[in-house]
Formats: sequence, C-alpha cells, structure tokens
Amino acid sequence: MFPAYAALMAWGAEGMVRMVDVALTHHTVKSKSAALTLLSIAALDGRISPGSMIMVPPPIQKAANAKADPKAMRSDASHALRTLILSLPTDDLMLPFSQSVMHLMDRQDAAETLVAALGVKWLRFGPPVLDQYRQLIAESPDDEPAFQAFFCRYPQLLDPMAVQVWSQPDFHGTLEPDFVIRRADNSYLVVEIECPGKLLMTRGSQLSSEATHAENQAIEYESFLSERVPEARAHFPKYRRADCLVIIGTEAGLDHTQSEALERAKQRRQNVRIAGFDWLESRARTLIENVSHGAIDVVTRHRMI
Repeated sequence: MFPAYAALMAWGAEGMVRMVDVALTHHTVKSKSAALTLLSIAALDGRISPGSMIMVPPPIQKAANAKADPKAMRSDASHALRTLILSLPTDDLMLPFSQSVMHLMDRQDAAETLVAALGVKWLRFGPPVLDQYRQLIAESPDDEPAFQAFFCRYPQLLDPMAVQVWSQPDFHGTLEPDFVIRRADNSYLVVEIECPGKLLMTRGSQLSSEATHAENQAIEYESFLSERVPEARAHFPKYRRADCLVIIGTEAGLDHTQSEALERAKQRRQNVRIAGFDWLESRARTLIENVSHGAIDVVTRHRMI
C-alpha cells in the first residue's frame, strides 16, 4: 500500500482525498496503518521522507516529492489525517493506529503528530462534520429546525467548553431560548439561533432588525433567569449570570464597512456576542488545528516600549 499511497499523495489534496477513501473502504489493517503513517510524516515534513519502516521505493519518493509543494502538502496531509481518524470507528482505528506507531519507531516527531491528531477524535466534530455543517448552510439557509437538530448532535460547535446543554428549555411556560449551555467552569451561556438566510447587517452597516430582535430575546431570557437564581439553580446546577450568544446570517458576504460596523457592535457589548453561522465553523476549525497540531505562537518578554 505504501507505494500506491505515495503516488496518490503526489496529486495533492485530490490524491489524499482518494487515499482516505481507499483506506476507509479497504477492510485491512495494513491499508489503514499505511495511510496513517504516510499522512503523519507528510503533515510534519511536507514531503514523503525515507524511513526504515516506510516501504516506498526511492524513485517513487523522489517523483512524488518533486511534484509536491511542501507547504500545501503539510496542510493537505493534516486535513486528510484528521478526516481519516474521525471517519474510522474507534474499534476499527486502534489496530491500524498501533501498527502505524510501530512504523514510526524511528520518527518520534511524526509519531507525536499522529498521537496529537488522535485528539480530535474526542472532540466529536472534525472536518467531515464541519463539511456537513457548511453544506447545511448552503442548502438549507432558512431551515431553523434543521440547525436546532444539528446543534443538538454537536453542541460543542456552540461552545467548545460545553458540558451540559438544554435545548429549548421550558421554564415557567414563558420565555424559551434555543439553548442554555453549562460550561466546564460552571459559567452559563444563553444561545439564540436564527437562520443563515436571515440578514446580519443591513446595507447601511447597521445590525438588522432580525439580529436586534434575537439579541433582545436572549437578553430577556437571561434577565428572567438572573432574577430567579435560587429557582433557576433547581434546573441549571450552580447557575450564575450568563453570557449570551446570538447566531444569525453569515459574515463571509459582508463588505469591509459592514465587517467593521459588526466589530464595533461587538465591542460595545460586554456579555453578548452576535455572530454569523460561518463564524462557528471558523472557530471550530481553529480549535481542531490547535488540538491536533498544538503549534500556537507564544511571544515571550515582548518589549512594548
């Protein structure tokens, strides 16, 4: 499998998509472990590097590396590696994973890349889920129940720190938010979702009436709970004053003036954030990168003056 996979990798992202498909459809440990091994090396080196356990003939290595752009290969291989790990059921992943670690015995750095990529498995969302989410935005922009159901399956998209989520809780039979989220630190978030098809900003670079209405709904419900903290805690453990999140429209289509106006509107709000549905996707992809790569730029002792 190693030579065939190396040849596919020479075709960049398209070849690696095909490589993942082959690994998923071939029911052998060897086909999956070889893909995990090569993708881990390419994600780190940006090329197919020689190794004692990497059984790719030198001519194929040379030809594949000559055709590949190292920066693009790192990115494409990282994406393909995460996709493969997330697409394999855990029971089908363990044996290929362990065999791949054996392949990488002389490449501890690549083995660490593989182990780090495994971390996204327990986020419960990754590139395949985010691709579904993007497709839902494109194909069903006005179907709010579809997004309600999607976020019920993947509530971490609404807040990566979520540990408990209530969908459309009926408190006193009165106000009903789309979600109430309890985070790992016992802080809370009230979420109001609309639709990607609704307007976020007007042509005059003002928040749309739909966005303002959704914001008022979230604030009203949060105030309702905060005025009844002892009673709220009977339903929401350790409840304290919550933040609010309003998701409406998309940000990708905003022009420069609208984007700046949205940023100013965010800065004027202390405990409320208004964002587009695509912002959730962008944040999730950044989180996946941080978990699987761990390469965060840290500036030490930066001189300000």
